[in-house]
Amino acid sequence: MSPLKTILFISNGHGEDLVAAELIKELKKQSAPPKTLVLPIVGEGKAFEPLGVEVIGSRQKLPSGGFSLRNPGWLLSDLSAGLISANWNNIRILKKLRGKIDAVVGIGDLVPIIGAIITKAPFIFIGVNKSSYYKTFGYNYTPWEKWLLKRYAKVILVRDQITAEQLKQEDIAAEYLGNPLMDCCGQIQNPNDKIQTMNNFIIGFLPGTRDDVNLNIADFELVAEELSKQPGSTLKFVIATPAKNLKGSRYFKESTPFEGVIAKADIIVGLSGTGNEQAAGFGKPIVAFAGRGSQYNQKFASAQKELLGEALCLTKKDPKIVANEVWKILKNQELYQDMSKTGKERMGSAGACYKIAEEIVRAIKCV
Repeated sequence: MSPLKTILFISNGHGEDLVAAELIKELKKQSAPPKTLVLPIVGEGKAFEPLGVEVIGSRQKLPSGGFSLRNPGWLLSDLSAGLISANWNNIRILKKLRGKIDAVVGIGDLVPIIGAIITKAPFIFIGVNKSSYYKTFGYNYTPWEKWLLKRYAKVILVRDQITAEQLKQEDIAAEYLGNPLMDCCGQIQNPNDKIQTMNNFIIGFLPGTRDDVNLNIADFELVAEELSKQPGSTLKFVIATPAKNLKGSRYFKESTPFEGVIAKADIIVGLSGTGNEQAAGFGKPIVAFAGRGSQYNQKFASAQKELLGEALCLTKKDPKIVANEVWKILKNQELYQDMSKTGKERMGSAGACYKIAEEIVRAIKCV
């Protein structure tokens, strides 16, 4: 049994970076923690900077935020920004790591699967953005992803039980240890899971973390204006975004940390990928619409509706219609509780990262 020396994490997106960071924190608690390398395929890898690990690769920030494969309209912008050269550079780095690492943990979808295979090291896959709840092709597991996982992955960990069961039916040894995304929300103490009384409502807004933020905030301003027209109610708006993005805002005077928004808000108006999912997991009903940026377009929004089911109300991009849907949910206790229950069921509870880290250690020790 060879000693555990070096693990390479390959992550393919914002949520995937958060999960990788949480797993690295868990691995650091081991009596003999492994040396850790991280290759973030999308973005600059800022989630890893506080962890004292070596971040490798191009660390290329792309105009699409990494969504050009799901939003081809942005592909040309990514190509102009150096997408091809960044990918070739990452491939060269992965080839140089052959024989120098003990294991690869791939988090995401097809891209980290291929990256792991290039290294020729034992491969553990964590599918945080793939689910059988999705019906849209490419958001669920594609035939080639299934084939590659079955052939090359030593361990396959998925984000929900229904996905594990369906993959097992195809003779793919997938396991469900919980949804690691629910461990990546900061310290949320006793979030509200019921509507505030006396018509004193707190509306949370999640504009996402990518370059779409300013567009989304501008649209949220219009929604907040419509919400404010409701007579007989006292409203407070909280928004998760850096303060610099709120200059000149009429309705959002200060920023609130993501975990603060989730803990305080009665309901979420969200144009966020991972953020919407995490909020739903904490029992917050979500109201969303297709945005103007690269990420939360109509296809992505529709796919997230498939994932979250009745926990998410997907409506037209009309401030008045969005506001009406928010009020409809807040005024209907039964509807509110049904949405809250569905979100918790679809997302699962926290505690997965500890179990996944233990599984990583067990798997690699058996190499």
